[in-house]
Amino acid sequence: MEGMKSYLNLKEEVWDRNICSGCGACVSVCPVDNIYFKEESPVKFVCDECACIIEPVEGIEHPVSAEFCKTTLYDVRCGACYDACPRTEKARISDTEPGLGRILKKYRVKAKIDVKNAQNGGVVTAILTNAFEEGLIDGALVMKEDKWTLEPEPYLATSKEEVIESAGSKYSWNVPILKTLKDAVMNKKLRRIAVVGTPCVMDAIYQIMSSNNDLLRPFKNAIRLKIGLFCFETYDYDKMIKILEERNINPWTVRKMEIVRGELRVTLINGDTVRFSLKDIEHAVRVGCKVCRDFTGVTADISVGNVGTPLGYSTVLVRTPWGEGFIDRAYRNGYISIEGDVNLDAIRKLLELKKKRKTV
Repeated sequence: MEGMKSYLNLKEEVWDRNICSGCGACVSVCPVDNIYFKEESPVKFVCDECACIIEPVEGIEHPVSAEFCKTTLYDVRCGACYDACPRTEKARISDTEPGLGRILKKYRVKAKIDVKNAQNGGVVTAILTNAFEEGLIDGALVMKEDKWTLEPEPYLATSKEEVIESAGSKYSWNVPILKTLKDAVMNKKLRRIAVVGTPCVMDAIYQIMSSNNDLLRPFKNAIRLKIGLFCFETYDYDKMIKILEERNINPWTVRKMEIVRGELRVTLINGDTVRFSLKDIEHAVRVGCKVCRDFTGVTADISVGNVGTPLGYSTVLVRTPWGEGFIDRAYRNGYISIEGDVNLDAIRKLLELKKKRKTV
């Protein structure tokens, strides 16, 4: 392992700069459970000099330390949290990857199986369902939300039924998807895991899989498939629910939330669409999102989104031969249909808009 990194380096480079992605990677890979998310938000700090409570500025969103890091206390080599983080100075993959990244193939895709409550096309659910059916994966890290309150949580699905149950979840919420990775690898001993998440989640997995840190090896060896989701920005749940309530929108009436042509469109179950200017809801955006320049998830095996294809379909960007294998098998087994090309120019427009919003 190179150097003697600890959570203090992570704190200095990421937490103190308020650029944490909230992916949950550092929480999962810490071997002594030193890092965790506090339930309350924003986080409160203790002053090192006088031990008084410091109330931070609104919008600070990152994990905290239990002050039991064996590197800082006993000089034990670790650095797992630092090496897994996508926002350290040595990481920042999305700052160096060009444009839309590597694209082997691009498809307009739709699920051929019945996926109730699917956001767009049900493609991710169909791919995972086929993978479970064939035994290609034994677990999937996804997001699950309460269909009544829309409150999200990271979820480890271990069957195709559980994947289908989580279908329709809105990845526009800031959720530490990778917080369940430790349970999957260390407790349940899963060895063929798919991860579904936003670009920052894909970048964290990239960091884990490219690291030579021995403590990350079990996680590295267990990850089989990375599905990246198009993401313009994610929102704080409580703040966004308040915004919806101000427009007399109850959470149980929301079917879909998506960024289209520079605005947030909320589609209701009755078919109505409510539009929000991105400027008007900027205060609800996760602070760490403002440093991200990646819209499509360039480090994934497969990237999926609803930009560049008609309503009811998904844009699928195949980035690796590994990802192409999963798409091909789902197609051949009748789980998805491939029905045409995609409009990359439409994707580039949102990518450029996201780059302009970058603040750090």
